[in-house]
Parts: sequence; C-alpha cells; structure tokens
Amino acid sequence: MNTAALPSRSRAGASEKTIKGYVHDVNDFLGWWKQTEGENLTVEYLRKDPFALNKKLIQDYVNHLEKKVEISTVLRKVSALRAFVKFLQSTKTIEHEPMHGLRLPRKAEPEPRGLNDKQRSRFEAVFQKPWLNTITKRKRTKEVEENVIRDAENRLSRDRAIVFLMLYAGPRVDETYQLNVTDIELKEKSGTLHIRKGKGYRERRTSIPLPARKAIQEWLGLRIKLGLEKSKDAPLFVAFRGNKIGGRYSIRSIQNMVSEAGQRARIEELVTPHILRHTCAFMLRQAGVDIETRSKMLGHSIETASKYGAPGGSEIEKAASLLDNAEAA
Repeated sequence: MNTAALPSRSRAGASEKTIKGYVHDVNDFLGWWKQTEGENLTVEYLRKDPFALNKKLIQDYVNHLEKKVEISTVLRKVSALRAFVKFLQSTKTIEHEPMHGLRLPRKAEPEPRGLNDKQRSRFEAVFQKPWLNTITKRKRTKEVEENVIRDAENRLSRDRAIVFLMLYAGPRVDETYQLNVTDIELKEKSGTLHIRKGKGYRERRTSIPLPARKAIQEWLGLRIKLGLEKSKDAPLFVAFRGNKIGGRYSIRSIQNMVSEAGQRARIEELVTPHILRHTCAFMLRQAGVDIETRSKMLGHSIETASKYGAPGGSEIEKAASLLDNAEAA
C-alpha cells in the first residue's frame, strides 16, 4: 500500500522528520499485518473487506508492541496509525472508525524540571564577566590581548541577552534563533517580544520582564556600535566568527553556550535552553500568574501549563490571605 499520501504530509507544522517517522511506523504495522494475517494489506483488500481492519486487530497490535518497546514508542506508533486510518477514510477505502475505544498504555510524565533559586542565581552570575579563552603558553601581544578581551565582551553581551530572554520571557530555542531585530520592542517601562513562527507555526506576543529588557537593551546598543544591519529581516542575535561578525547565531551554538554556562556555574545537571524555559514557567507560577496567562505567554496549552507543579503550602497561604479582609460589612 502506498503510504506517501498520509494526511500528516499536509498537516500544518509537521516537519519532514515527523513525516518520515510516520511512514516508517505505518510500514511496521503493515509488516505486522502480513505476518499475522498471511497476506499484504492493500487498498483492494480493504475495499473487498473493509471491516478486516477493526478494533480487535489493532488492539492485538498495540498489545504486541507493549511487549517489545517502551510506552512512548507505542504511543508514537499508534499516532502514526491514526494518521493512516484517516488517510484510508479520506480516500473512502474504509468508512468506519477501527480505533475507537482502544486501550492504550499510560505514560507517566515527570514534572518538568527547572533551575531552583540558588541554581538560577549561580547561572546568572556566570554572565557578569566575559569568558576568556584559555591563555596559551605563547605570550600574547598587547594588541592581541585587547582583541581577545573585546571579542569576549561582545559575546558576553549577546549571550547574556539570549539567556535572560529565555529565563524571563520563556521563548523556545528555535523561537529565539529566529528572532529578528524588529521582533523586539522596548519602551521605558515595558517590552514586547513577537514570536512570528512558534510551535505549530503559531504567532504570539508576550511581555519582556525588566532583567531581560536590560540585557537586550545593552545588546541592541552594542549592535549599533558594531554597525550591524537593522533591516526588518536582520537577525537579532549574530555569530562572531574570528574577526568576522554576522549571520544568524545557530541553535546548536545557543545550546552549547547554555550548557557551558551551566558547567561554569557548577550545576551538576545538564542545563539546556528548555530548562531555562521550564524555569520561566515555574517563576511565573510562583509569582501567582494564573494558568491562562502563563499558557498564553509561553505558547503552551492549558494542559501543558498545568504540569508545572501544584501550588505549595506557602503559595496557598498567600492566596488565602488575599481574602482576609473580604468579609462583608
């Protein structure tokens, strides 16, 4: 059976990698079908007997998978199979719903992890001074030394703006990478971040807290001094390559920089851009920001936003104290 026309191929936000994974998983199901039923599953076969594809048979496939692979893999393969069934329904090959009421394994999702207050303080402190490369045994000239220090200071300004933006406004690493100069709007007492192509190609605007605004303002000032482009499509964060400046700072480079900062802060766990995003979500919750606002700021669903822990005892006491003087006269 031709699997090239899966509905996910035209679904908004589906990457080529996702599509290839779906096709691979569907082919696994077709292989299992042949081994179980003794013949190939084809369009002609299903048109003659559409109910051959039924809940009992698919449940047997799910049970088979549970014995062989992890729960996350089972759920991924079932998701691919749902796309395949939709394809069969869209072509009128079948008209029933063979996956209704399936029993699926439940994946226990760990609570998202962010930096605690002490770790965050250590992490932010790393960006107070430039990171100088290890000095070689060969003595540097004064001019070379000045260039090394200047380049390190430039990188520090850029990197501090990136990590403070991710820590306090919570954009994903790919959203940060895609930012252009015109996607940031700073005023005296406020700032706006415009995410033009978020997850699932959704746009959103969110506010930028003061710590991030300060770091970004410093970087924008440096961009002007360096004579960097200010056009609509000019990248906000640029790469420094030796004596050359320009080009969008890559996702991998951002990930490596954040990881190195975590190591310099002597944080035992690996620090990633997503950990900074989790940290932002936790800080918003601890500050008493309601779940709807948090989800809108971070581009989360309500369900995802609810995973960032239940309020602690002190937070509940603080909430209750707001009603201390609410007694009617």
